[in-house]
Parts: sequence; structure tokens; C-alpha cells
Amino acid sequence: MRRTACFLVVGLLVLGCGSERFVGERYRAERDLWRANWEYESLSIRPAEVSGQQWTDLAARYEAIADRYAPPGTQPPADSLPQQVATLAARALFNAAMLHAVVGDTVRTEAIYARMSRDFATIPAVGAEVALVRARMAERSGEPAQAARLYQAVVDRIPPEAQGSGVARLVFDLPLRIARLGARAQGGTDLETHYAPARRYYEAMVRDDPDAHLRVEAQTHLAEIAADLQRTGEALTALRDLERQLRTMQDPPRDPCTIRLAIAIVQRRGGTPLDSSRATLRSLLDDYPDCEHVPQALMALAENANQRDAVAEALAYLDRIPLEHGDNVDAASEALLARAKLLESRDRWPEALEAYRVLPVRYPVTRAALRAPLEIAKHYENDAESRASALAQAERSYRDFVTQYPPGPLTSFARQKLIESLVLAERHEPAIDEMLDLSRALGQTPRAATLVIAAAKLAYENLADTSRATAILDQAAQLYPQAEIGRWAAAEAARLRGTQAP
Repeated sequence: MRRTACFLVVGLLVLGCGSERFVGERYRAERDLWRANWEYESLSIRPAEVSGQQWTDLAARYEAIADRYAPPGTQPPADSLPQQVATLAARALFNAAMLHAVVGDTVRTEAIYARMSRDFATIPAVGAEVALVRARMAERSGEPAQAARLYQAVVDRIPPEAQGSGVARLVFDLPLRIARLGARAQGGTDLETHYAPARRYYEAMVRDDPDAHLRVEAQTHLAEIAADLQRTGEALTALRDLERQLRTMQDPPRDPCTIRLAIAIVQRRGGTPLDSSRATLRSLLDDYPDCEHVPQALMALAENANQRDAVAEALAYLDRIPLEHGDNVDAASEALLARAKLLESRDRWPEALEAYRVLPVRYPVTRAALRAPLEIAKHYENDAESRASALAQAERSYRDFVTQYPPGPLTSFARQKLIESLVLAERHEPAIDEMLDLSRALGQTPRAATLVIAAAKLAYENLADTSRATAILDQAAQLYPQAEIGRWAAAEAARLRGTQAP
């Protein structure tokens, strides 16, 4: 952590009032942030052993630091001690957003991003953090070219640090992301031009950087670039070389098994024969039996076997996941869901139905379990009576889940599934109500905006209620006046009224 030495400013403040308070406050902010960062580094030593709740608790600790030292809405004078304190608070807030993203809490992540852009954009030392926040918001809003420009501003300002925190830890991935965004913005044309700067960035790092961690990550990204450019042979050669290097290191910066899994993924993307990719995945199980990615490898082997019409083999792989990795409830539940879908695709519906029904009983607090009721309903597409019954049961299941569990990512997901079940049942009035309620709970986030627009569309197209659709669009325009979606909503509301937007 870098401490700012501003003796002249401190001296001037001593002549005024409150200087001792601000000096002490800066010290306390640095101390609290250092302690939180130390805890983060300690947890990061073995991330596979860290629960989602531990990450969430640490994120809350970072947020508390930000609230303590820079309450929302404050705008301290430039180059002042209060601004230095606010800078530390902003970095704590940025770390909190990263951790919420790790556990999949997009609602909280987006809320923190919005606060950073609102409350800290005027602080020069936080410029890179705010640029990264704005880039992510632009990316989520479907503006890849703008996101790429903002990400590049971060790359130009901040050198990467493999063992750092905040932006310095994330900046390393940005050149590759910029290349992908540029390619997407241009419809996937002229890939070589878009990827050339990223290739030069990582090649220079492999050649010149003294940090072994960064060199390894750079080699990994160069392999990803080759894969994106459909140079499968080049990507596989790079990954195999990297795995050999890692296996010779006493304390490798990355587990070699992650590279073996990457090899299998590149083989699948590149159209390698199924037998070859199966051999790679099976070798991962043999060579790295304790690797945290074994459940993922077993899922891939099951998919591979299914593609070869080896159904019994596929089911055996899926059954190994809850049997051997039952403590990983997400992996185990996804394996059971995959089992149900595989059986359904093979016209073995009674067995599939049993798997779907067992999911919420065995793994109730998982996304896989929340998908199961709708999967059952969708199976009865051509049986109106069974479909209606299944959708009614799905609605009850989702309402019970929302009532039973506290607000969070999973209850938000359950509410989204509830909305889906209501729409499929053509219960459009309650579906609109749920959309608007969930959008309010999500706050000013891209997902909330999408729900409001979807509610307006449902009112207009399915209920033929132009008045309600217009009112909902007006609400969206008021909530997001500076965003593209807000301007679109205002224009659409005006069109429905038969007038032009002002």
C-alpha cells in the first residue's frame, strides 16, 4: 500500500483546524485497509477452501471501511488530507465489488460500481478504478467499443501486479478482454488486427518481466489468443509447454492441472476427435486426482461420452461427482441436473423426472435445484393439463423459496424463475407485478432496467394495455435518465402516446 506524503499540505492544515483529526483518520484508514488486504491475501492462498460466506463477510468489511472514512455523497477538496482518506475508502469499495462479483452477487456489485462512479470520479488517484468501473458498466450495457476504450485507459495507467490487489491485480487480463470486445464490436471481422496489441503486450511480458507469476499468466493468455484466432495447434503447443514448465517448479504460480483442463477445452473448441479429448480429460484424473477442477473434468467427460452415444459411461461420470465431491454442493447439484437432462434427451423420462424431483430435496439451496421445476414443466409442452399442473407447482416452489430464505443472489434467481413460470402459464398480470417488484429490489442496475422494459413489453403485447405499458416506460425513463435505455424508454413512451419525445 502506497502512503501519500504531503508535508506542505499537512503543514497548511495545521494552521487551520481539524488537521490532527484528518491525519489520524488517514492512519486509521490505512491500518484498516491493510488488515482487510492481509485477510484477503490469507484467504487467497487456498481459494478452493474458502466459502462464499467468507468472501461476502470480507466484502462487507471493505464496505464498512468505505462507509466509515468516506460517507456517500462526500466530495473532499482536491489534494487535501480528506481526499487522501477518501482515496483509501474508494479502494476499499473497489475490493468489496470484486469480492461480491466472486460470489456472483451482481446486484451488490453493480450498486458499488454506481456509487464509485458517483462519489469518487473527481479524485485523480482513483481515476483508474473509476475507469474500470465505467468500462464494466458499458460492457454490461452492450457498448463494447466504449468499454474497450475505457479498459485501455486503465491499461495505460496501471502496471499489472500478480500479487497485488484492486486494479493492479485485474489489469493483466484487460488487453485480452479489449481484443475480444473490439472483435465483437466489429462483428468478428479482422481478428488479427484486434488481437495484435494484446499479443504484443503478453509477448513482451514473457520476454522481459521478472515476475514468474506474470510470465505464466502471459503464456496462458497467449494460448487463449491463439485459440480465439482458431490456431488450435499453436494454442495446444503453448499450453503443453507451459504445463511442463509448471511441473518442474517447486512452488508453481499456477496449478498444472488447470493447464491440462485448458488443453481439453481448446481441443473441444478446435474440433479435436472425441477420443483425443477424452484421453486428455482422463489423464487429468490420473495425474491430478486432488485437483479442484476434477468435477469439471468429470462433467466434460460425461458430455464427451454422450456425444459418442456412450450413455452408461456418461451417467457413470456424472454419478461420480456427488459421490466423490459431495461437499461441493454446486458441482454435485449441477451433475444431478445434467443427469436428468441426459436421461430426458434419451427418452428415459421416468428416470429423468425422479432426478429433477430429487434435486430440490438433496440440494435445496442451489441454482440447479431452482431450475428443476421449470425443466419439468417444459417437458410437458404438448400436454396442456400436465404442463399447467407443473407450472403451478413451480410457482409454489419459487414463492416458498423466496419466503423461506433471506434476500440474496439465490432468492433473486428464484424470483426470476418465478417470473418465467408466470409468463409460461400466461399469467401476465402477476408476472408484470413480480418484474416491477424485483426491479425495485435490484436498484439501478442493468438487470433492473431490463426487467422494467420487459414488463412494459408484456403489458403492451400480451395484455394490449397501452396505458400501463406507457406508465412503465415513463418509470424507466425517470430511473435511468442518463442511460441509453432510459432515453429509449422515453422515446418509446412518447411513440405510444402518438407524440414525439421532447
